[in-house]
Amino acid sequence: MEGIIGFDTTVFPRLNYKEPNEFWEKIEEIKAFFRENRGELESCFVSAKKVEHAFSVLDPFIESYTSRICPYCGTVCCANKFGFPEFADVVVFFALGLEVPRYDLSVNEEDICQFIGEKGCMLPRPQRPYRCTWYFCDPILIQLDLGPAKTYRKFIHELQSLSGARGELLRNFYSVWSKKR
Repeated sequence: MEGIIGFDTTVFPRLNYKEPNEFWEKIEEIKAFFRENRGELESCFVSAKKVEHAFSVLDPFIESYTSRICPYCGTVCCANKFGFPEFADVVVFFALGLEVPRYDLSVNEEDICQFIGEKGCMLPRPQRPYRCTWYFCDPILIQLDLGPAKTYRKFIHELQSLSGARGELLRNFYSVWSKKR
């Protein structure tokens, strides 16, 4: 596993937000799994501290760009269909001690994300689907490219730290999950 940064999340079941009962039942199953296997999942909680730290370093940097660019953008990237979590996101939420946000699964998936407010996303970054952290639209990428190279390199390093910590957490979870499911 040396050198692996992320984790292949396709090994987990798919959360189907189009079937609300199935969606919430799967989330409750993951929550119960954490509760019933807390001791065996200790390595997940250790990895979660690394994830939490990486988010705390990255969030101000990302917010400095999104706060300047997103309010003036004519095309909002954040749509409901991208704001629903995947199984791996829910695992990370629970490992971090967070609850799953109360999603309204009846919203139009093409509309602006239900968590977008006047100042951007209302959810703390660790409580957002992972794709919401690593997706960067062209205007943001251009601004990153125009900035100092040293700042960009630090940003890439911190993004890799987050990816590595999250991958570690998910590998640790999967090692327990795969034995018991």
